[in-house]
Amino acid sequence: MFTQLYLQSTDPLRRTSMADMVPAMVGSIVFHTLLYTAFVNLVSFIFVGKLLSNMVNVRLVVSLVLIMCVGFVARVYHVQDIYRAYNYDSHQARGHIDHRFITWPFLS
Repeated sequence: MFTQLYLQSTDPLRRTSMADMVPAMVGSIVFHTLLYTAFVNLVSFIFVGKLLSNMVNVRLVVSLVLIMCVGFVARVYHVQDIYRAYNYDSHQARGHIDHRFITWPFLS
């Protein structure tokens, strides 16, 4: 679903500008925020027997949005640091990036 955004945001050669990724980032952030909020409410309902209050949901959504916005920007700059660490060898950098980011941090 967001494969193109992942490939653009982890491209060591940075062929796509941040401005071009913004619409896809917004869609990804909205989608994942709704998904994670629904999951947390489901867990609350299963274990506590009721959904989270509106105030808790608002705080959760704001926190998730902030974390994901910072995370996208940080990922782009982290990829550039990895690229520099491999002496601008895009093949080695791509291997490292794919191994690193197709794990837990990619779930964001």
